[in-house]
Amino acid sequence: MPPYIGRRMRRVEDERLITGRGRFAGDIKLEGLVHIAFCRSGLPHAHIGAIDTSAAKAMPGVIAVWTADDLPKTADGLSDWGPDDMVARGRPILNRDEVNYVGEAYALVVAETAYKAQDAAESVSAELEPLDGVGTVIVATATGAPKVHADMDDNVARKKTRAYGDIKAAFGPGSVTAQIRLTTSRVAGAAMEPRAVTAAPDPETDGLKVWTSTQNVFGVREAIAGALGLEEESVRVVAEDVGGGFGAKGSAFPEEILTALAAWRLKRPAQWVASRSEDGSTTAQGHGSVIEVEIASDHDGKLRGIRGRLLHDLGAYSGSGAGQPDLIVSHMLSAYIVPAMSMDTQLIYTNTVPSGFIRGGGRPLGNYATERVMDRLARALNISPVELRRRNMVQPEQIPFTTGFPAGRAGLVYDSGDYPRLLDLALQKLGDIPEHIDDWRLVGFGVACCVESTGFGGGEPARLRVNKDGSADLYIGSTPQGQGHQTMAAQVAADRLGWPFEKIRVTAADTKNTPPAELTAGSRSAVQVGNATSKAATAVRKRLLERAGDVLEADAADLIIEDGVIAVRGAPSKKVPITEMIPSEGLEVLETFDPKRPLAYSSSCHVAVVAVDPDTGQVEILRYVIAHDIGQAINELIVEGQMHGGYAHGIGYALYEAATYDADGGFRAASFLDYTIVSTGEVDEPELVHIVTPTDANPEGFKGAGESGTIPAPAAISNAVEDALRKRKPDAVVDRLPITSDRIVELLSQ
Repeated sequence: MPPYIGRRMRRVEDERLITGRGRFAGDIKLEGLVHIAFCRSGLPHAHIGAIDTSAAKAMPGVIAVWTADDLPKTADGLSDWGPDDMVARGRPILNRDEVNYVGEAYALVVAETAYKAQDAAESVSAELEPLDGVGTVIVATATGAPKVHADMDDNVARKKTRAYGDIKAAFGPGSVTAQIRLTTSRVAGAAMEPRAVTAAPDPETDGLKVWTSTQNVFGVREAIAGALGLEEESVRVVAEDVGGGFGAKGSAFPEEILTALAAWRLKRPAQWVASRSEDGSTTAQGHGSVIEVEIASDHDGKLRGIRGRLLHDLGAYSGSGAGQPDLIVSHMLSAYIVPAMSMDTQLIYTNTVPSGFIRGGGRPLGNYATERVMDRLARALNISPVELRRRNMVQPEQIPFTTGFPAGRAGLVYDSGDYPRLLDLALQKLGDIPEHIDDWRLVGFGVACCVESTGFGGGEPARLRVNKDGSADLYIGSTPQGQGHQTMAAQVAADRLGWPFEKIRVTAADTKNTPPAELTAGSRSAVQVGNATSKAATAVRKRLLERAGDVLEADAADLIIEDGVIAVRGAPSKKVPITEMIPSEGLEVLETFDPKRPLAYSSSCHVAVVAVDPDTGQVEILRYVIAHDIGQAINELIVEGQMHGGYAHGIGYALYEAATYDADGGFRAASFLDYTIVSTGEVDEPELVHIVTPTDANPEGFKGAGESGTIPAPAAISNAVEDALRKRKPDAVVDRLPITSDRIVELLSQ
């Protein structure tokens, strides 16, 4: 049978999704369904006085109105993962004392219809006494921010220095240096489907069944069970279809817990579906950092070290975004040999939505910092940006390469890659770089390289069952939001089991089916889920061959599975139908993948050619090439889709997306009227070049691909735009994301 791993196949889930037959959390319609609406703060920072719910309670169709005083004692707050040495601020499920960002909820209404719930929520009267507030960390560093929390000495949640090598010597005599101060606007996940959750009493467990739009069914289960004082096994969380997540839906949210609480208390199904602006003002955001970076080399351009400071916006509470600085700093190494580094990092509380991981999870920011300052160093050395990169790349014969960066027991080690080849192939694909085009626009060229960590965590489960009729059911714990898990996992299972692809059913994102699994994020699905699936399929295959060996009186090593039969290799007449080897109750295994090294490193090189209209500031991307190495591709068609989607995100970060806040924390971009995402008019297909270098980080040699199209894009596009602007204004510096048209006009007029 031809191998399924590596085969280009259309995704089996697509037909159902694009013909309107998907089932999302807001599509669940159950008898007796009640609806929830939230009372939210329109102020970024305010003391909560009296909350008058009497008018709402008297309205027709209203079933309940709850404030924080009505919650169980176990529902005291939410807390995502964060470093142990940070000043943590848990997120209230409903706030009773002080709202700390626009959109924070202080009460909820349960009613018979969504309209009645929303009308009643608007009639709840709360005395909100405004307090000083501060917007993003960019504003904080510029203005000297007032305190966000009254009992804090300042807004700093954590200070940490990540360092290795002799940084003093790196910047000592004989060094050539360059520096830049960069600011990156906050970005939103901006998924097609706003967050939604439906919960109902579950007669199977005497607990609850919850459908939710999440990337993390097991994390949501843990949060709901803990807040309601239930055993985790009595809470079943399902994500049948999710219309995008991109990291923003990776955590549990108060609305999921409160919808579950309503269903549990009222013994009726309950549902909350966010409006677009409600989703925009309450779902996790990313980026929002200030990065000051300086780089040193010798006079021949050999890097000596990088140093600087990172200020990262944590938002009002300690959410998952607390983990971003470590990713940002580690990805400043890019594809280069950096003998020394010292980066001071600070996590800063602001009156904004708690931050999280948005596609790339901090990796684009670290890459952006280094790839931007590399261009400045090239100018200081009077050599081309391409040549500077060539002189400093980790060479393939140095792989595995120990970077020196402190991470785990062995430090940060690049397990695979051929970075010079990626650079060469990207430039070859691009061909000649035009100096100008036949109009008034300025043309620029930019390059950016990238090495990204993919995969994390361990103990990833996969349960595979073959049935007497020859069908197979694969259950994975991962929670996809469009990545193609049903196709990808079925291909791996079919290949390693020796089974027809069309006879394998894949079920993901249901806490009933597997032990706990990690969330879907960090380009981990191919690495962890793919290897767990392979392990389960191999185990089932082994058991089937052993059973057949007894029947055929042959060594299992001499047997093959093909076309529904098990036969002796070289003796095709000695065979047995595979269904005869399956007991009547089926054959099932549960395996977990727990690697010693969970990370596998993908790599890429992006090159961009842009045209900039100096009068309007409009940027057009004329050519864009991505040369990438994601190891053994399970399905190249899916990989190409990931590259296209990731590239679109990267364009958004570079040119369009900004979750904008006022100086005091007022939010100005809750809907797509004010938050600009790219559309088909701005995104042409990038030109792709794919290479494979092997990795020993996991048995299958898989690496992640979900963010390779995103991470270097802001840097490559920024480098290209700056190159174009310098033809009109030689000292122009692109130092902000996004690079808006008005900013370009401003730069050229300074």
